[in-house]
Amino acid sequence: MRNISINGKEYSFVPNAMKDGASRESYFSLVQKVFGLNFKPWHQTGFSGNHFIPYTLFVGDIAVSSVGVVVNDFKLHDTSKRYIQISTVVTDHDYRKQGLSKWLMDIVLREWKDNCDCIYLYANDSVIDFYPKFEFIPAYEYSYRMPILKTEGTFRKLDLSIKNDADLLIKKHNESNPFSLLTMDKGFEMMMFHCITFLYDNIYYIEKYDAIVIAEQENNDMFCYDIYSSSHCDINDLLGVIASENTSSVILGFTPKDATGYSITKSNEDNTTFFVLDGMENILADNKVTLPFLSRS
Repeated sequence: MRNISINGKEYSFVPNAMKDGASRESYFSLVQKVFGLNFKPWHQTGFSGNHFIPYTLFVGDIAVSSVGVVVNDFKLHDTSKRYIQISTVVTDHDYRKQGLSKWLMDIVLREWKDNCDCIYLYANDSVIDFYPKFEFIPAYEYSYRMPILKTEGTFRKLDLSIKNDADLLIKKHNESNPFSLLTMDKGFEMMMFHCITFLYDNIYYIEKYDAIVIAEQENNDMFCYDIYSSSHCDINDLLGVIASENTSSVILGFTPKDATGYSITKSNEDNTTFFVLDGMENILADNKVTLPFLSRS
C-alpha cells in the first residue's frame, strides 16, 4: 500500500487487493455494493488463485475505486498467447468523476502493455465513450450455432461442494477443450468463478466419453459454455446426450476448430461493446473468433 494524490485528494493504492485480508474484504464489499456481485464464495473455496488482480484505491480502510486485470493464458494453433482482460471497473457512487478510474487505467496499461499480446475489455453502454480515451477500439466477436438432436446416453450433474467432483472438474479442465480453436492454457480461476456462482447447476459429466460439458438450456436452444475431455468423439453425439427432447440448436461459448455445419453471425450482446487496445495483436480483426466465455470476468 502506498499513499498517492489524485486531483488534490489523498488515497491509498493497493496493487492487488486480493493479497491482504482487510483490503480484500473491503474490495469485495465495494463490488457487491455497486454491481451486486459476491466474490466471497469464490475466494472461500480457494479457487480465486492469482489470475485476477484488482488494482484498488482506498480512503482509509474503505475501497472506493478499482480496475481488475484478468490474466488469460491461451493456446492458439499450439502457440501460447497471454491476453489481458480489463474487468470489474468499479467506483463507489460518492467518488465518481474524480479521475480515479483514469488513474488506475493508466497504471494498469503502463504495467501490462509490454507484458502481453493483447488487452481487451467488455464495456456497457454507460461507459462506451470512456475507453477510446485510452486508445481502445471496437472489435467484433462471432457466434457459432448448429442444429442438434437428442442422443441416447447417461450423465450426472457435478456437485462442487463435493471434493471429488471439484477435483474432477479441474482435472478435466486441464485436459482442455478438444473442439476449441482457442483454449485456456493455464489457470482455472475464472472458470471456477462462473461454476461456483452462475453455472452451479449446469455442469455435467458424461462417463461414456469421460467428458465434462458446461451448458444451460432455454426453450429450444442450448448454450454450451465449454467442454473438457481428452477423448475423441463427435461434438454432436456428446452434446446430444445432455440435450433435452425439445432442444433443436446449440450455441457455442468458444470458437470451434471445425466450423463445418455452423451458422456464423456477429455477436450482439445487449448493453455490451467489445474493445481491444489499438496497436496490439488483434486476432479478431481477421478471424471470426469468440474468446472463451468462461475466461471472462
